[in-house]
Order: sequence, then C-alpha cells, then structure tokens
Amino acid sequence: MKRIALTLSTLLINLTILFAQSPNYAKAMEGLVTEIQSTRFGTTLLPQANKMERIAAAEKTEWLPNYWVAYCYMTESYVEKDDDKRDLLLDKADSFIEKVEKMSVKHDEIEVLKANVANARMAVSPSFRWMKYGSVVEKAIGNAKKINAQNPRIMLLEAQGVFYTPEIFGGGKAKSKPMFEKAIEQFATFKPASTLHPNWGEATAKWTLTKI
Repeated sequence: MKRIALTLSTLLINLTILFAQSPNYAKAMEGLVTEIQSTRFGTTLLPQANKMERIAAAEKTEWLPNYWVAYCYMTESYVEKDDDKRDLLLDKADSFIEKVEKMSVKHDEIEVLKANVANARMAVSPSFRWMKYGSVVEKAIGNAKKINAQNPRIMLLEAQGVFYTPEIFGGGKAKSKPMFEKAIEQFATFKPASTLHPNWGEATAKWTLTKI
C-alpha cells in the first residue's frame, strides 16, 4: 500500500513539473485570462480562480497567475452578499498578493490591484472603514503612478473614488466625468505587455460614464 501511495505521489510530482515546463502554459493562461476579463461583472469567477490557483501552484516563479487569482477573489467579493464571507474572499486576495510581493516584483498593476482590494474592503462597510482603507487606496495609487502614471486603471480608480464620494465631501458625478473621459482616452492607446497581462477596466469606465 505504501508503495502504491509512493508511486502515485511521484506521478503527481512529475505531472506538476511537466505542467510547469509545458509550452501549453501560455496557451492555458491566455484562455483563462481572456475568460476572466470577458466575464460580466456580477458573475462568479470562482471556477476561474480555482483553475488559476492550480497554475499558480505549478508556476511558482510566475507572478501573473497569483495576480489573477487575487483579482478573481476581489471581484467575487462584490458578488457575495454576506459581509463576513466577503472579507474572507478579500483575505484570500491579499494572501495571493503577498505571494507576488515575496517574489520582489514591482509592477504598477500589483499596486492597482492592492488599491482595488482596499476599495472592496471599504465597500463592505463604507462609513466605518473609509478612514482605514482610504489611506491604503491612496498609497497604492501613489505607488502605481510612480511606476507607470499612464496606466488607465489608475485614472479609473481615481474617477470611481470621486464618483462615489458625496458632493459635500468634494466628490460627485459631475466632478468625476472628465476623469472617466481621461481614463477612456488612456484605454484607447494602452497596450498590455502581453496577452497574459491585465487589460480590464475600459468597459467599466464607459458604463459608469453613461450613468453621469
């Protein structure tokens, strides 16, 4: 029995190594990334998160699989209705962001994602959490700008922040309009580093603009 278990264990290890070295890695990632970014907001991304987790486990030196797992859990938090479960999903998102940071990767998209996760934390209880997580959002956006100020998702984040801030506190739809327009202009010329890199947000910017 022990011999069978050992054989199965060895087989699983070999399969993991084979998957990690497979030229199909990019193809599998590309298909999943396309699926994730084309999924309509409000639709669960848990199946895609599970698939991406398996890739992340095999590709231990690649940061993008971990990024996409975190993105899926962050987005899923808006689908979930129970506040405690939303926080658990965001805990998972943070854990995968931490894995990326342990790789010593410095990338504007990581900072943008950190800001989005903090925004999702605030969305659970805005009146009680804005002071804590508002500063996290600002810091992450500032870091992203230092790396690549032309990333359209930065302007989108800032526009959304103004859009959902009451006019009495300096926000409002009218004030956010030119910011969304600027984000859309940036999206028009933005070129992701590869088909595996983030290219989301344009549809959100255009949709929100129609609400102004």
